[in-house]
Amino acid sequence: MSVITPEMKVGEISRAWPQTMRVFARYRLDLCCGGVHPLAYVAEKHGFSLEKMLEELNAEIATVPSPMG
Repeated sequence: MSVITPEMKVGEISRAWPQTMRVFARYRLDLCCGGVHPLAYVAEKHGFSLEKMLEELNAEIATVPSPMG
């Protein structure tokens, strides 16, 4: 089972698991900067709980096979 980690870049996450865009939309995040920043940086910059966001993202992908193996 693949797991989204704080070091993964937002664009990398959304390309691997398009359904995560629902979570990013709830946080009002988009890929306007190309999604080049790691999730930890984005959470800190925008004042989000990294742990909560990781929980939500990983729950979103839990039932979908990972294209990353």
